[in-house]
Amino acid sequence: MSESWQESASPDDEAVSRLRAALETFAANDAATARGRWWSGRCMVGVGNRRLLVEVVRGVPTLSELAAPLSSWDFAIVGSVRAWNALWQDPPPPGWHDLFALAKRGEMRIEGALQPFMAHLQYVKDMLSAPRHGRRRS
Repeated sequence: MSESWQESASPDDEAVSRLRAALETFAANDAATARGRWWSGRCMVGVGNRRLLVEVVRGVPTLSELAAPLSSWDFAIVGSVRAWNALWQDPPPPGWHDLFALAKRGEMRIEGALQPFMAHLQYVKDMLSAPRHGRRRS
């Protein structure tokens, strides 16, 4: 018996695809990457059940799947798909507009070495909210 079925993308996959596309656009924008040109580091981004590694080299981010559970990163930002989708709305709802607001709501966690996160805070916030507009504002 042959059954036809289509594999549907999970909400995690859809959010990751949206983030991936926005980061590719962000990385190609010289004005966007200029703010982070003095930073090279690794950030683990959790989108629902997916764990991704954003590696930034002189302000240019690349996104990949986390290779192993013990992969190293400087800091992590982990949130529900609901939190990421709310953050990426234009405009986002009150209380869902910022990484810290989402952490305060319990929808997101910020972990690891906070010094590189805080030192490059505006760059990280711009990079991770890039899907809001599909591009990074200058």
